[in-house]
Amino acid sequence: MKTKHFTWKLIMLLCLAGMASVPSCDWFREDPLYVGTWQYTDKIYAGEMVFNGITTLTLTESTFEEIYVLKADNSSEIGSLLAMKGDLDVSGNEMTFRLTAVGECIRDNQQNCTASVEWFQKGSSTYSTYMQYLKETVQGEFVADEDYLWLVRDRNLDGDTEDTGEDVEFERL
Repeated sequence: MKTKHFTWKLIMLLCLAGMASVPSCDWFREDPLYVGTWQYTDKIYAGEMVFNGITTLTLTESTFEEIYVLKADNSSEIGSLLAMKGDLDVSGNEMTFRLTAVGECIRDNQQNCTASVEWFQKGSSTYSTYMQYLKETVQGEFVADEDYLWLVRDRNLDGDTEDTGEDVEFERL
């Protein structure tokens, strides 16, 4: 009789141990396709000058970070950098970007722009200055797969998506 009682205790212990080692459902859940780091490159013509624009967009399920780098054509030197980050809301194929900070490049000893970013939070004077040119909330629509993110945003809120950088196909890095 004691052996039978011991066997049930052993079975119960094994069951409990097995339950504890089973991963949660979150462990099996994959990130949505839009989550990841994306990049878009473009040639920008300003009169006689040609620039390469590189946009890197990093999306999580609830945040974004977007960095624009401008380089002279055929140059590795960064001429200018603008960064933005904030909160991201996604519903179906719609995204809402809410800006919480803007960033500029950190300059080296020769005053050249580096790839490092100095962030300025909402409420700072630098953030307020940028808000003369940027919108705090921008909505967009997207389609994503394993390799590409097509994102359409009316960034300047002029009622269309025909402006440069508003209808972009990013490639996953």
